[in-house]
Amino acid sequence: MFRRSHRAHLLLVVGTIASTVCGSACGDDDVPASDGGSARDAGEHDDGGLRPDSGARSDAGSDAGSDAGLDPSRPVFVYVGLTNGDLVVHALERDTLVERSRTRTGNFPSFLAPSADGRFLYVVHEGASEVAALAITPGTGAVSVIDREVTGGGPTHVETDGRFVFTANYGGGSVSVFPLEVDGTLLPASATLRSGSETHQVVVDRAREHLYVPSKGEDLVAQYTLGADGPAPSDPPTVGTRRGSGPRHLALDPSQTHAYVIHESDRTVTVHDVNDDGTLGDSRQRVDTLPEGAPASGSTAEILVHPSGRFVYGSNRGHDSVVVLRIEGDGTLALVEHESTRGNHPRSMTLTPDGTRLIVANLHSDDVRVFVVDDATGALEHRTTLRTSAGPFFVGAFAVAAE
Repeated sequence: MFRRSHRAHLLLVVGTIASTVCGSACGDDDVPASDGGSARDAGEHDDGGLRPDSGARSDAGSDAGSDAGLDPSRPVFVYVGLTNGDLVVHALERDTLVERSRTRTGNFPSFLAPSADGRFLYVVHEGASEVAALAITPGTGAVSVIDREVTGGGPTHVETDGRFVFTANYGGGSVSVFPLEVDGTLLPASATLRSGSETHQVVVDRAREHLYVPSKGEDLVAQYTLGADGPAPSDPPTVGTRRGSGPRHLALDPSQTHAYVIHESDRTVTVHDVNDDGTLGDSRQRVDTLPEGAPASGSTAEILVHPSGRFVYGSNRGHDSVVVLRIEGDGTLALVEHESTRGNHPRSMTLTPDGTRLIVANLHSDDVRVFVVDDATGALEHRTTLRTSAGPFFVGAFAVAAE
């Protein structure tokens, strides 16, 4: 049973909020395909498993911007959000994803973010324009819904800094800000920030001092300073990108000195310095995500920085590949390889907290693929395939609270 807050709370609207609700994260190219089978193709595997490193920061923000997932005492589970509303929890056993539990959380889980202590997950349901708080059963990774709140239209991404939960509302062109209670539940939105049309992602830095918001429709990244009362626009409040590029997602390197932005429309990745005040500099390198000579078609989706800070991974929908890039000493990028995702439409992918596995969700072929990451080069080797019962819209590997 979930709790819905009935307390009155002031809604601060910053700027004009678009009223159009987007029914899909990225337009027609993310419309779910038909459901698939449920059989697993184990494939080949080695004796490797999840081997989290030590040296965790227990007070960091969510997994996307912290070292919280590296605590070796915490088990890691792989969460797959399906277009039928199921959130499926898997263990990764000898490179094979084994289902442990399944919960119908809501209309179409689009993205998840964990709390730093691994006790809660926050999920946006794009089909219902809501964010839900999920309690995690320690040691098992199983979830139960404990709260729901309304977001702006078409939420595609969620993040938390431990004080607030932020949602990127693609249809509303906004960011909703939800104060957090100590029990992991949500208060109604305390602010709605006008962040740019087709807002696609919210990224909190490791220090929990800055928030970055790519706006695909306006070719910019909005940037905010985080304080006790929530986000306030930085100076400058935005960083522009090339017209028509369509910035979709952003990833920071572990040192927080460089940001990498993947552009959906022109299929490129740009490199930005992070200034001392947390703002981003203009692009100083732009690299293509497709191989030389490949047709200029399709679109990009996800970008990840390896925990070592040595590699960047970006997914290509249409070409159905992952581009692997090496991070040079000055933060610029050099091509390593293009690896086929062996499926159709890689919308989401994740790295395990120890960086040994990259897992890709192919939305339109109803499968999730596990790849081993070469520690020296960053190159990928396919190991196993999980067939899903509906389109896998999201995949995330998170360290949860131990028993």
